[in-house]
Amino acid sequence: MSERRPPIWEPGPLPGLAAARRLRGGSLPHVPPPASTVSSRIRLELEAPADSQPEAILTDPLRETSWRVALAEREAGRWWVEVQLPHGPTVLRYHFELSDGTVIRERRQLEGIVEPLYGVWDERDFQVAVYDPLSLPPAWTHGAVAYQIFADRFAVADPSRVRNGGDVYGQEALYPPWGERPERPPMGRDFFGGDLAGITARLDYLTELGVSCLYLTPVFAGRTNHRYDAVDYFRIDPRLGDEADLRSLVAEAEARGIRVVLDGVFNHCSKESPYFRQAQADRTAATYQWFDFQEWPDRYTGWVDVPYLPEFVECPEVEEFFFGEGGVARYWLDTGIAGWRLDVTPWMSDGFWRRFRRAIRDGRDDLYLVAEDWGDATHRLVGDSFDATMNYRFGYSVAGYVNGKLSPSELDDRLQTLRRDTPEPAFHAQLNLLDSHDTPRLLTICDGDRRRVMLAAALQLAYPGVPMVYYGDEAGLEGENAEDSRRTYPWGEEDQQLMAFYRNAIRARRASAALSEGDVETVWIDDATSGYGFARCHGDDMVFALFNPGEEPAEIVLRRPPGLGTWLDLLGQLKPAIVGERLHVVVPPLSAGWLSLAPR
Repeated sequence: MSERRPPIWEPGPLPGLAAARRLRGGSLPHVPPPASTVSSRIRLELEAPADSQPEAILTDPLRETSWRVALAEREAGRWWVEVQLPHGPTVLRYHFELSDGTVIRERRQLEGIVEPLYGVWDERDFQVAVYDPLSLPPAWTHGAVAYQIFADRFAVADPSRVRNGGDVYGQEALYPPWGERPERPPMGRDFFGGDLAGITARLDYLTELGVSCLYLTPVFAGRTNHRYDAVDYFRIDPRLGDEADLRSLVAEAEARGIRVVLDGVFNHCSKESPYFRQAQADRTAATYQWFDFQEWPDRYTGWVDVPYLPEFVECPEVEEFFFGEGGVARYWLDTGIAGWRLDVTPWMSDGFWRRFRRAIRDGRDDLYLVAEDWGDATHRLVGDSFDATMNYRFGYSVAGYVNGKLSPSELDDRLQTLRRDTPEPAFHAQLNLLDSHDTPRLLTICDGDRRRVMLAAALQLAYPGVPMVYYGDEAGLEGENAEDSRRTYPWGEEDQQLMAFYRNAIRARRASAALSEGDVETVWIDDATSGYGFARCHGDDMVFALFNPGEEPAEIVLRRPPGLGTWLDLLGQLKPAIVGERLHVVVPPLSAGWLSLAPR
């Protein structure tokens, strides 16, 4: 045990603010207010020298309007002003200017987009999300646990289906045995035979695991194994089954309390789709204007210059095809699916997604719309387009912390920034992932250390939002890159230690009101030992979530509400000692715990 005196948490000033100031060399002149509702008023507070006469220069990028307001000195060196927020959803940006020309902007950590960044800082304007409080994520996302399935690699019901398709853009299709590594380099042509009926047959397994939402990668007819190259948006890929199989999966899942979300790829299609072939064959065809031809018929815009993925133009006809009456999105909603995860959202205009939401959420407040946006996607969460993003910002932060690339102070700073950026309704609906079909596997990210995997998952499952488990993480799958991570589920060869941990942790999360729906407050930041913790509170239910990715034990003393009984660790690792009105807790190396009151 450390010789240092353990830190004591008491209600009062948040330790995160002290850590944030420390990270910035002792200077934290301004902390942005949290996301706020349209038409409300916020207060901007600034530490600045007397007689500096600061002004805030505000910009609403949606309206392309800027204006400035003067701050008043209320106490020595402390200035503030109340600001009226816009009447429509937006992300308000601002900075401060002092009379001597000094400009004050936010200093924040760069998190990375395609790959994580650690130890890189940048200065940018402060921001406040202005959101519509009447446009909310569906209520069923509260406390939900999601599970992502790459359909070809999860489970097989009918092995003969895998050959119900042709070649892959001139390359012969491959049919390797279940359990073999995906083809390297990837060509999208190795099919292992996973199908929709196979997922249906494993729903009892997913129910036992504690899953309440399935996110399936594309299931529509395509040439490749990933099917992000749709050939026919109105037909299930025959290698996966047919529409009846999807309807059966959705119905059987619903009977178990599990909702199904599909992957919508509305930015591009396959060059072998009838939509593109008609345009390429005849300039007077109805679909000609759907695509951007530089020189018809063979020079056209493909997504990230991939020639077999021609991009759609956002013309009215394309919008009608995807979300008009009888369009793709509405057609598949009739099968009972619970929402859409929308692919490559930054490659399409914000206006497209606003119109998409208005069209399909009309009278359907229970639909869950998730954006694939790897960066700061605050503008997508203000109530006019999406309910959540695939939250890579969260995943990068957790991975950095459990692998020793972020100190507890740096982790908390990122999480606090993420929380301020995100409107409260969306914060609890965010699809919080640690890996996905587009990244290396969590076990590989953690260098094969199962203790770090469990630590990362414990933080993910304890934090507000919708935690997403990538199929097979609970079974010990590995993968060095996106394609390698799409290995087949190892039925009968699962890592039993990880399986037991995930089952217990998900069960504990779903049984706890605090962990499912509670507020969050940082209670512990100890850079010397790597210790970090937060409290989740919902009514009388409270859980302390504590973490230590370090190589030495970490100790904390927590103030407990008096006379409420005995505390225990829901994860079964920590043994708190109660002394007077305080909990003394030692968190062993590479361990985590969720402290909760024992049932009476």
